[in-house]
Amino acid sequence: MVAATLRLVALQDIPPGLAQDEILDADIAAFIRQGQHALFFREGYGHEPLFHYLAAPFQPLLGDNYLSIRLPAAFLGLLLVAATMRWARREFGPAAGLVAGAGLAVSWWPIIFSRIGLRPILEPLLLVLAAWFWPRRPLWAGLFLGLSVYSYTAARVVFLIPLGLAAQALVAEKDRAGRIGRAQSAVIVLALTLLVTLPMYLTLRADPTLQQRVDQLSEPLEALRQGDWRPVLEASVATLGVCCLTGDPRWTYSLPGRPLFDPLTALLFLAGLILAIRRARRPAYGPALIWLAATLLPSAITPQAPSTVRLVGAMPVVYLMPGLAAQWLLQAAGRTTARIRQIALPVSLLALLFLNLGRTIWDGFIAWPAAVETHFNYQTVFLEIARHRQTQPEGTPVIAESFFEPIDHDSVRRNLGREIAARWVQGGGAIIFPAGGDGRFYVPEYAPPAVELAAAAGLTSTPFYQSEGRPSFAVYALPPAPQVPSMASPVTFDGAITLLGYELLLPQDGQPLRLVTHWQVASALPWDLAIFVHLLATDGTIISQHDGLDAAPATLRPGDAFIQYHVLRLPEEQPGQPLTLQLGLYTRGDGRRLTHAGRPADRLILAEELVFDER
Repeated sequence: MVAATLRLVALQDIPPGLAQDEILDADIAAFIRQGQHALFFREGYGHEPLFHYLAAPFQPLLGDNYLSIRLPAAFLGLLLVAATMRWARREFGPAAGLVAGAGLAVSWWPIIFSRIGLRPILEPLLLVLAAWFWPRRPLWAGLFLGLSVYSYTAARVVFLIPLGLAAQALVAEKDRAGRIGRAQSAVIVLALTLLVTLPMYLTLRADPTLQQRVDQLSEPLEALRQGDWRPVLEASVATLGVCCLTGDPRWTYSLPGRPLFDPLTALLFLAGLILAIRRARRPAYGPALIWLAATLLPSAITPQAPSTVRLVGAMPVVYLMPGLAAQWLLQAAGRTTARIRQIALPVSLLALLFLNLGRTIWDGFIAWPAAVETHFNYQTVFLEIARHRQTQPEGTPVIAESFFEPIDHDSVRRNLGREIAARWVQGGGAIIFPAGGDGRFYVPEYAPPAVELAAAAGLTSTPFYQSEGRPSFAVYALPPAPQVPSMASPVTFDGAITLLGYELLLPQDGQPLRLVTHWQVASALPWDLAIFVHLLATDGTIISQHDGLDAAPATLRPGDAFIQYHVLRLPEEQPGQPLTLQLGLYTRGDGRRLTHAGRPADRLILAEELVFDER
């Protein structure tokens, strides 16, 4: 119940919004429902498939929203607590199981990976299931070990586990029959793991470009191949200290530099680790140490160590170690005749549990979600925009972003829980006036429109709504049309988009030449449409240009109008030469220019004989 509470309460608010990776994972689940089945997905620089297949049924059951994105991980996180408790109890005793389960239940590391809709949380669960069947049922152990490779990239080290088990059996087992039997079981596990993972590895061998993420993380190993040990050594030292001294340097999953344990729990962890090493020859302890060593490796050989996401496979064993120490202490206290010792130790362990719970609540549920760095990582502004739309749905939303991608629209839509007919602009370079004349312009503080563009749009200096969060956003009521001079004869390109007018802002006080153009959409536009503006010398040479379209073409609808801001740097040499200003439209993919009825058909001359004496 404690684990469920910490994984399910305020699921949309902690983390505060949906990260791009969560949206991407939800997209892959949607692709599966649409019939796109694969053993390895190209999206997101390469994704193992198993989590996405497990998550796919949640969308038709709950809708395409934050619940269907985050609940699969929450349920897997709860199963991880239950499975770890049962495995640790069977192998090491009831106190070990209880403490390991309680640690998983209240600690921030397993909680955060149970609260975000990402695939890593599946890896430790499958590893626990493999451990549950070892060594009695090696076929089942090999099956789950092989399936773990389909869960997350860091699980590719699991082949080291059966190799280590075989080595341990040959070295530690005193009985010859037992030694041979355990070694054979380890070989069976390895063989089945290889068999289960073979289809995925054949897929990757056939198309190595599928797994770009592996190449992105190979810098320390590349340095090692060239004889430089320092990157791997630094990553290894940082990884070894993750429980007690060091922490993940990024804001993505926790406060940067936060060790997994507080100092008291770290001492209990170290005591359990020492106890496990001393008992390494025993059947249960040796495999646990092999498991721990193997799953530390992905962080120890990759950049930005320690990486809590690449260490997820170690979760069950990490929380087992305090359980081993607690089991030994309770047994030692039980052998004493002093009643106070028998009572004091359980009370102390309970107090330590509450200490960890308080640390989790403060760091994970209060400090980390409130940090502005967390808000940027989880696009909190999109969550707040969605909530504002829930309370004030009037008007057609126009949303600004630094750099628009379709995944941004998906984030707002899934936070809102329904489709939203939003238009999008980027970089402060455009403002859209939706058809119908009732636009609401949502402007995050990090993506304000250019001053001249805001003036042309007729925006007031004071928005009618200003959010209180960081980053904040403002909402403006858009007028029906911008204040841009109209052309006597509007020019239509390919029957799809019309230039209605423009305003040329001449350079002053060292400013560049600025141009505001006014357009209206007649039909659906190519997603990669762009506008070019050229300053030409007398011989036709392009001496300055601006290419771009900051009103996202895929979001524009027939009847929409927009204004675009163009900036052209003037040449430093040959001041005073006459220049020609022209513009046109083209598609980025093939470079094809749109045409109009005039001459030249693929561009429009806006001004000739422009002379600028001052720079």
